[in-house]
Amino acid sequence: MRQILSTLLLVFITTAASFAQDSPQDARPALRHEMTPDELLRRNEIGRGFVETNPPVAPVRNVEEFDRMQGALVRYPFGIPISLIKEMATDVTVTTVVASVAQKNTVISQYVSNGVDTSHCNFIIALSDSYWTRDYGPWFESDSASQIGIVDFPYNRPRPNDDEIPKKVAEMLGIQWYGMNVISTGGDYMTDGLGIGASTDLVWVENPTQTHDQIAQKMNDYVGITNFQVVPDPNISSSIDHIDCWGKFLAPDKMLIRKVLTSDPEYAPLEAAATYWASQICSYGYNYKIFRVMTPQDQPYSNSVILNNKVLVPFMNSPWDDSAKAVYEAAMPGYEVIGFIGNPSTPWVSTDALHCRVMGIADIGLLHIKHIPISGNQPCEHDYVINADIIASSHQPVKSDSVLIHYQVNGGPYHITLMANISTGRYSGTIPKQPGGSVIKYYLTAADQSGRHASAPFIGAADPFTFQTVYTNLTPVADTLWFLTFADMFNGKITQLHNYTTGGLMLDAVQQQGDLGWWYVDSMSVATVPHMVNPADSFAVRVKFNIPLNLIPAILFDLDSMRVTTVAGSFHVIIMVNHDLLQSISKQSTHRMIRPNYPNPFSSTTSIPLEITRRGLVTLDISDIMGSKVKTLVSEIFEPGASTIQWDGTDAGGNKLPGGIYFFNVTSGNRTETGRMVLIR
Repeated sequence: MRQILSTLLLVFITTAASFAQDSPQDARPALRHEMTPDELLRRNEIGRGFVETNPPVAPVRNVEEFDRMQGALVRYPFGIPISLIKEMATDVTVTTVVASVAQKNTVISQYVSNGVDTSHCNFIIALSDSYWTRDYGPWFESDSASQIGIVDFPYNRPRPNDDEIPKKVAEMLGIQWYGMNVISTGGDYMTDGLGIGASTDLVWVENPTQTHDQIAQKMNDYVGITNFQVVPDPNISSSIDHIDCWGKFLAPDKMLIRKVLTSDPEYAPLEAAATYWASQICSYGYNYKIFRVMTPQDQPYSNSVILNNKVLVPFMNSPWDDSAKAVYEAAMPGYEVIGFIGNPSTPWVSTDALHCRVMGIADIGLLHIKHIPISGNQPCEHDYVINADIIASSHQPVKSDSVLIHYQVNGGPYHITLMANISTGRYSGTIPKQPGGSVIKYYLTAADQSGRHASAPFIGAADPFTFQTVYTNLTPVADTLWFLTFADMFNGKITQLHNYTTGGLMLDAVQQQGDLGWWYVDSMSVATVPHMVNPADSFAVRVKFNIPLNLIPAILFDLDSMRVTTVAGSFHVIIMVNHDLLQSISKQSTHRMIRPNYPNPFSSTTSIPLEITRRGLVTLDISDIMGSKVKTLVSEIFEPGASTIQWDGTDAGGNKLPGGIYFFNVTSGNRTETGRMVLIR
């Protein structure tokens, strides 16, 4: 008799536990992830009484799963192991939905006995119908005022208690609640946080009174989705049609898609899904990086939760668990990947696992760095401008010295450069140009006065943004000409302009950029301009100074530049000149009648500045490199003052002269001064 009573008691306890696991209302039958036969008959109740509100004030950004979370939402009776709750509570606040104070006390007792940090736990006392908090839980958005709010929707199950939980979360957090009248479920929705969202075509099936465009418009209005990807469910045997049962955004440019054996009926549709997503352009401007996780027995490895710097993955006590962990680690460097076995009473299944039963709660004081990274091949001839929007939902000021670019070149040490606040919330900085063929990795950081810190990408240095530098123009070697001594200025310095590109480049002009004066292009190794520079070819440009020969060198420098213009654009060769030498030139040249002509070299017309100190006859002659006079530009009485004489590169008869070196000679009284110029044809 005692054995019979014990057996009956065990059956009673097990049955009661089963009912309690799925519903706090013992009179109701146990619920499944799918709708029960009774619920299928009550589908008309879905969304009944749902009140749609005005959307948040645009622009709106949907907070993605891999942004900063302050908590996680679960429900008691649990569908997840307490070991998972213990892990989450080490980093965030776990909010547990309980039906009563008595249930709350029961949960606290279980948490304490299992080592859960109860200082990281709080509770919502409310009736609920099931533990699928991802499916009915809130979506988080940031509005035009950077205020975090909750967007709710009619849950696609006739489970009214579950459908009310997002309002309870909004009340707990003290944030705005918005109602969007699109029947949906969290397991069938994901976003990259930058305007791309995705669901299976279940969202169309369950909203037959709205057109596809109307649904997409509401996704835009309420959660800022500008590219709503609605795709077929490749899990052809699934009765759920949730996207998290086969795919998952891991970052704005990464997606995980499950893979099966070739003999599996779902092999072809899953491969088609992978091919489709690999062809799509992510928010960073290039194709998605696709990662595949092997699920030969339909293991739900894609049904994972990203919680700040951790990835919580459903494990199945399968030989493929280690492989799944390795795929996540390869896709998400720097994240800690942790596997969890489901409870025996509520095991993970192919269409219902960890992600379905946990919902992240966004940090309501979120500090977010919105940045579209530089990627791919970038020109090596210029600095790289980095722009970012720093969004502080705490409404505390961003620390001005905290917005930084961290960059490394070819695996070397990281360098740091400060970004400047150029407008409200907008910051800009530069990574200095690097030689062609360099690999640049970088990430951004910021902090605000609430004590929050943020990185972009979220994980920072462990998985930085990457781009490569390539030659796209003529490249000067050296790109800076240093004039340290009088010998440098007299003999000149040479830069080689080399075409590292795979195509020919047309050289249009080489000319002075700036107003430093005194220096000029003495000669070039090309006779005429424009000039086609073939791949791998180069040519030389020699720069000299007009100087007296009895000056004393010093150590400070003045800066100017020479601009080189090609069909691909323009760039500069820096001219660094010993400052005291230049000052000496200026002092000894205060009574010089001529200044350097400009532009020099020139192809059509150049200007010759004159400074006459006393009234008298002034003659300006042009002579060739052999000293023969080719033209007299002026010979007349000048009054004291400045004037400019133009020469169009012609001789006395108006004929165009060939390219080459020419001299202009100015005579006034008993003084004659000479300047040198280069005509390019």
